[in-house]
Amino acid sequence: MPTEKKVKDVMIPLEDYPHIPYWFTLRQAMAIIRETALKFEGYMPRSVLVFDEKYQLLGLLTLRDIIKGLEPRFLKETELIKADPSLLLLTRELFAPGIKEASQKTTVGEVMSPIKVTVDADDSLAKALFLMIKENVGMMPVMKENKVVGMVRLSDLFKVISDFVLGE
Repeated sequence: MPTEKKVKDVMIPLEDYPHIPYWFTLRQAMAIIRETALKFEGYMPRSVLVFDEKYQLLGLLTLRDIIKGLEPRFLKETELIKADPSLLLLTRELFAPGIKEASQKTTVGEVMSPIKVTVDADDSLAKALFLMIKENVGMMPVMKENKVVGMVRLSDLFKVISDFVLGE
């Protein structure tokens, strides 16, 4: 891996990465993710950065967080469903209206994940890779002077490593 490269050289700049305030609904978050996929020709981001009123980073809203936030309460609380998840197929008609309702009532702040780790824009790629593996994350915010400036993904680091290994 080229030692001269820094995280800032491979990160996605904040202006190109979806980010939203914590008070947005899941429906609004889903719309932002869809818009991003259209803007970047089909690339579907796996998460959205979540900020407060002062533009301070609060968390990360993953696709998994959204799906869990859409699950109707009766499915979460039913012991029968917990015992046999295949029964979810039987509740398809009941599930669809619950998803729409939950998407309009549940806020991003209710279901987002905390940020486990960040990396500085001027840190080495090796440090970013070490932190991702240590913390078992596939992406992390990139900071500069205590402000988020972008996101770095494991796939970005893998590309640099694979280019080096394969001699490209």
